[in-house]
Amino acid sequence: MTTQVLIRLPTEIARRFRNAVPARQRSAFVGKLLDQNLPNADEHMYELALKAEAFDRAHPEELNDLESTLMDGLDPNETFDNAKLFALCQK
Repeated sequence: MTTQVLIRLPTEIARRFRNAVPARQRSAFVGKLLDQNLPNADEHMYELALKAEAFDRAHPEELNDLESTLMDGLDPNETFDNAKLFALCQK
């Protein structure tokens, strides 16, 4: 699927663009330039996840502290009771 986009270019750049890129190849040319130069959010998130994973491997004590904090005040043997949770939320 494609979407038509209207952009404005300075006259000189538009002239050079028309002279350099054949008419039937201009959309593909612009699309390729944008794809190569726009940031990719998925790639950025993947890189952040790799950094977090490397940090966790290098600092296992931090992970232990996090697990302790997550369970702070909770009984790991207690089962989930939806009615109890609902009652607590009504207070």
